Amino acid sequence: MKQLGSAKGWGWRRCLLAAALAGSMGLYGCSTQVLGSMAAAAMASSQAADSQARAEQQADAERAGDATPMLGQETQASYLQVVAELQRKSLWYAALAHLDALEQRWGVSDTSRLLRADALRQTGQFQDSERLYRTLQSGSQAARAAHGLGLLAAAQGQYREAVAQLQAARRLSPTDALLLNDLGYALLHTPQARDARLPLMQAVQLQPAQRRILSNVAVYLLLFGKDQEAAQWMQQHQMGAPLRQQVFQQAQQLEVLQRTPELALPPPLPAAASIPGTTAVAQQGAPS
Repeated sequence: MKQLGSAKGWGWRRCLLAAALAGSMGLYGCSTQVLGSMAAAAMASSQAADSQARAEQQADAERAGDATPMLGQETQASYLQVVAELQRKSLWYAALAHLDALEQRWGVSDTSRLLRADALRQTGQFQDSERLYRTLQSGSQAARAAHGLGLLAAAQGQYREAVAQLQAARRLSPTDALLLNDLGYALLHTPQARDARLPLMQAVQLQPAQRRILSNVAVYLLLFGKDQEAAQWMQQHQMGAPLRQQVFQQAQQLEVLQRTPELALPPPLPAAASIPGTTAVAQQGAPS
């Protein structure tokens, strides 16, 4: 493998990637009358702002309502599915409210504790989230609790701790593609970055259509100097220009981190939470 390059090398590498990807890129004192007019305009502006706020509030309510069962017809299992659906829509605060209602009616379960821990993590309530995850480490949700603890550590820039927790989770759930992806992502932020290849390739073959996994493979290739292979990978999987730019910038940041490990970079969220959408992939190759 090619050794990590210097920061100055990124300029021509960017040009090389741009050329390789060019075929897939698209060009992307007043009178009373005046005072009255001013008052009317101010009122109209206020009414417009109020209407917009009400419309946004209604849209949020409809998004949450789409997942809510008819009152009186839900069971504990169906209500847990409601909360899970709210979380898939990133409605974390609404999920917490529904968890309160669920637990008042049916009591606390391992599943409701896990969903609450996830929601608390996503809303920045890290201490409460960690406390709940740790109560689940010996139960039926142990793998997902360790996964959550790993994501908590990564969100705070503690990647060594994140790797330890995610490896523990992998031992309990070795075929969870998103877990493997998160482990690979965390490894890229440590001196063991080369070890990210195995979990990333396992993840991409288990879920070959996940954009967030595909993008992390591209980051790995760029980080270790496989520019041409990275360009082919991004073109093959039809990554748009914004996502390619994000991948390139992340690889550049990670190269700086690998050369100067004492440098504290701002802790980005794991790619599992930040890379948009999925698209179908026609063929899946495995980079070397």
